[in-house]
Amino acid sequence: ALVLHGAGHWAAWLYLAAGIVLGLATLSVLRQQRENFVVMLALAAALWPAGTALWLGGFALHEVLPWWLGFLVLTIAGERLELSRLMPPSPAALRVFALIVAALLAALAVTPFAPQPAARGFGAGLVVLSLWLARCDVARRTVRQSTLTRYIALCLLSGYVWLAVGGAVLAATGLQPGARSYDAALHALLLGFVFSMVFGHAPIILPAVLRVALPYHRSFYAPLLLLHASVALRLLGDALAEFELKRWAALASALALAAFIAVMASAVLRSRRARRA
Repeated sequence: ALVLHGAGHWAAWLYLAAGIVLGLATLSVLRQQRENFVVMLALAAALWPAGTALWLGGFALHEVLPWWLGFLVLTIAGERLELSRLMPPSPAALRVFALIVAALLAALAVTPFAPQPAARGFGAGLVVLSLWLARCDVARRTVRQSTLTRYIALCLLSGYVWLAVGGAVLAATGLQPGARSYDAALHALLLGFVFSMVFGHAPIILPAVLRVALPYHRSFYAPLLLLHASVALRLLGDALAEFELKRWAALASALALAAFIAVMASAVLRSRRARRA
């Protein structure tokens, strides 16, 4: 609906309905499992429909964008908090995590009244969250291992770098539509951070959801390296105001995503051939 009709009314309502469904599903899980990480996932899920409701209420896209960014970032943070049960953070570290989340939510609450100061505060919170994740995530230790475990850890730790970069850009410049900093912040967060997390978790999630084997192969690193190179090139193009660099970066990002799909599919096919043999 959005592609066919632009920023149309019906598309926004469909997005709102999707967010509400996710929120209700997450609340259902919370009723069955009252854990800190599920509370985090429920809070994150609420940000999607909340931001969309503001959009429907007439707020500009850049004013509600932090709510959608918060949905993605806090969902990932909640998932990492769940996996931290293998090596639980100290009570003090968990209190710091709660304070960071509270600060991010407070920044979002201010967004309708002071969009630019709120965006700056939200960005500062993302920087602190990236430091907490880099310090407390189990990936700090699993990166010393090998094969798939090391690959996942490198995806996570490199993603935290982009989270810090994107947050720093937001903290310094806010969200000014059309500005080079706006482009840089969104690509650092949505490509550098979010897709690093996707690449890292796919070898765990896809086998569980699709019931396929996905054996590790060194080729897993190729899409990850191409992704990071494309984001770095994009931010360089923004810094130098060079459109050609940004165009090549966009192409490299698309190739990274296509290569990721190809590498995952190839791993599944290798597994099936090995079973038949």
